[in-house]
Amino acid sequence: MKFSYNWLKELVPFNDSPQTLADFLTMRVFEVESVERAQGAGGDWTLDIKVLPNRMADASGHIGMAREIAALKNIPLKIKTAGREPADMRMRAGGRASRNTPRIKIRVDDAQDCPRYTARVMTDIAPGPSPAWLRERLAVCGLQSVNNLVDMANYVMLEYGQPLHVFDYDAIGGGDGRQKIIRVRRARAGEVMPALDDKTYALDPDVLVVADAESPIAIAGIKGGKGSGVSDTTRAIVIEAANFAPARIRRASQALGLRTDASVRFEHGLDPEATASAADRLADLIREITGQGVCVARTDAYPRKEKPVTIAFRPEDAARLIGAEIPASFYPQAFRRLGWRATKKGAGFAVTPPTLRRDIRIAEDITEEIARLWDYNRIPARLPSMTYTLPGRKTDALFQEERLRDSAVGAGLAESILSRFTSDAQLEVYSIARDHLLSLRNPAGPDAQYMTPRAVMGYVSSAAENLRITEDVGIFGIAKNFTAEDGGMVPGARERAVLIIAVARKNDSDGAIFYRLKGMVDYLLASAGVGGRTYRPIPPGGESRAAAGIYHPWRRAEIRAEDTAVAVMGEISPAILKNIKARGRIAAAEIDMERLAKIADAGIAYRPVGRYPAIIRDIAVIVPETTQTDDALAVIRDAGAPLLAGTDPFDYFQDETLAAGAQKSIAFHLTFQSPERTLTDAEVDGIMRRIRDALEAQNWEIKR
Repeated sequence: MKFSYNWLKELVPFNDSPQTLADFLTMRVFEVESVERAQGAGGDWTLDIKVLPNRMADASGHIGMAREIAALKNIPLKIKTAGREPADMRMRAGGRASRNTPRIKIRVDDAQDCPRYTARVMTDIAPGPSPAWLRERLAVCGLQSVNNLVDMANYVMLEYGQPLHVFDYDAIGGGDGRQKIIRVRRARAGEVMPALDDKTYALDPDVLVVADAESPIAIAGIKGGKGSGVSDTTRAIVIEAANFAPARIRRASQALGLRTDASVRFEHGLDPEATASAADRLADLIREITGQGVCVARTDAYPRKEKPVTIAFRPEDAARLIGAEIPASFYPQAFRRLGWRATKKGAGFAVTPPTLRRDIRIAEDITEEIARLWDYNRIPARLPSMTYTLPGRKTDALFQEERLRDSAVGAGLAESILSRFTSDAQLEVYSIARDHLLSLRNPAGPDAQYMTPRAVMGYVSSAAENLRITEDVGIFGIAKNFTAEDGGMVPGARERAVLIIAVARKNDSDGAIFYRLKGMVDYLLASAGVGGRTYRPIPPGGESRAAAGIYHPWRRAEIRAEDTAVAVMGEISPAILKNIKARGRIAAAEIDMERLAKIADAGIAYRPVGRYPAIIRDIAVIVPETTQTDDALAVIRDAGAPLLAGTDPFDYFQDETLAAGAQKSIAFHLTFQSPERTLTDAEVDGIMRRIRDALEAQNWEIKR
């Protein structure tokens, strides 16, 4: 908003230069965005000040800004009484109004839309050009001169921050005899209004209008109508000073694409107590400048008078928040400088700010004002005092989760935290039964109707989405499955923590993604201290409730340890991949955290990195189709001990010939290493012979 430097200096006697004043305001209250010399305005300067929305009611006019400067600098205002507007003018009609005296009646349909509407009727008006000083002052603030009546209304808006409008009394339609009726209502469907900017606006019921008995004569708080505007022939006027609902003005301004100086002020909320004094100030100014004008009628529709709030304030609390030792004598001085009423109450005050300070509602707001007046630069820089609380004891479950997270990240996975809610549509895609669902009474939207019974759904969908932008995806997360059973977080509900892994890859024609996932699951379980792991396929018809519906019927497995099923894993069903439009294969695993905690070994055994080089050999074996990889690994490990340091299945193969014989080929990387010496090829060859003999003893064929 643009302010006149000379005007501010007339209201408060400061000695700052324009730039010094701008720096002062920027550091103490509002940012000054620019300082420019005004052209042809007697050496005046324009300060473009960024008034914050919460201060629009008290600081969008020159008196308000001058009041702020005076309070901050502790110097008096050059107006009659700091913090008070000029008193209401006396009517000059004399005695009782005659039947022919112009009168006005106000009807407000909804006080929520218009809390207060003040009108003043003046006769003996003489429109004409404005004096040079008035035109120059408007120009400094970015407004153009129209005529003396409109210019004076704009001047008072710049002075008080309260927008005003002037109607031609005789142009207001309808009424009974010499009494006109002004009605504040919503626009009717199909109504239009030619405005003062020579444009015609189509209105709708969301737009608030000021209307006469026939049609709208103004878009409330935004723009006046052309038919009711003042002209050279105007002899009687109605001064409007109203208070409109901020949200109503904001919506209308956006809908019409019409933003004015008045609408900017109204949409941030103004003080309803300011309308009468602003209307009277304009009436006084008209008489002062033109030497004419008689106020013959006044009307004030103000059904619910606003009362100032009183706030309990304790200097002790303020000093603690500010972080400075402020003398007790400073507080009553600060309230006096602000123009606030403050009564001593025990160790504190009962503070009553004026209604125009609509941003002051709690004690902390008062504390902020005290800090500004005390001066931020006087507040010492120091760390706030605080009570240090020792962290809570880390439970075994939290320790286990952190260790698994570290292991998952080490395996190349990225952690994802997904929504715990699901919908009917997602349940349908993943063929999840509707029984035992935990539904929400008031869901945030259609995608959050239920607490998710299978967290893996979200991770599979996320992997599919990521395949659109990358070739390879690997994500994990510790989530919860929710079911409507006894116990748990919600009465009648049960929650179960699961570690979800989802991997995806484009162009995975050989199905290697399953073994990639198996390696990651094996690594995570090993890092958790789970030994004796076995992987058992889940044949069609033999699936558990956990595996049903999501995984491929021939590419899924259950992981067991110590006779406990701790996880389930597999490739995602082709039908689901089609439904979610996945661009590649996806495999997922669900590790039950509760069962894992019961069998995991919390201790970790460390061993040094081998000092001697390892020798790696590969071997492929043809086994019956029903043989498990773990069965082959067990034979290899027994035969290769103790120098067999590692085994890694890396290939699965089955062509038409093998399929016809119900056989398959599995290939392994075998790592040999000694902690005491470098192995020779001859030693490893001997161990490989033992391994081949052990495999052939199972009636399995070694591929050459």
